Amino acid sequence: MEMDGEDVVPPENETPEAIKESANFVTIFLAQYGWFIVFGIIALIFLKNKFEPSLQKLKKKREDNYYAQHYDATTTQARHESMMAARLRMQERYDEDARIAEEERKKKEEQKRKEKIEDWDRHVEGKGYRSKIYKSEQDVPSTSSSTNKDKKPKQQLRQNDYNPLMGGYSAGGYRPSRRSGFGGGG
Repeated sequence: MEMDGEDVVPPENETPEAIKESANFVTIFLAQYGWFIVFGIIALIFLKNKFEPSLQKLKKKREDNYYAQHYDATTTQARHESMMAARLRMQERYDEDARIAEEERKKKEEQKRKEKIEDWDRHVEGKGYRSKIYKSEQDVPSTSSSTNKDKKPKQQLRQNDYNPLMGGYSAGGYRPSRRSGFGGGG
């Protein structure tokens, strides 16, 4: 590369100081403790080979115990029978609740049927039908003045003729546009 007639040499990539120091530390560490590391690795390999068969036997024994507990035929059968007994109890409870609900439904239907017959008998006798709105005389609202005294009159927040689309009380409210003939013929 030439710039203004001078040769420019690009700078060489130098190894950073941190990498140089860490490489130096590793070589010094291996020089001092290298034989200890080699002997330690050899000892670990020896111990692994010596104790591996007994560890395999212990692992197999634990697996066998686990399968014996969880997959034993008698244990599995007992668990299955207890689940079936629980399901049977739940089904019996459900059937009982369904039977009770059906009896109550039939009683209500019978009561309604009797009430219709009584209404028809009253009608035939000329007494008229009873009110369909109120099922019993207890549900009829009382017209006594004691209940009216307890209630406070509601405060009226707006007048009855108020319409928000018509602008209410101000002169600048909404007014719909006039309808004129469309299509130019009118």
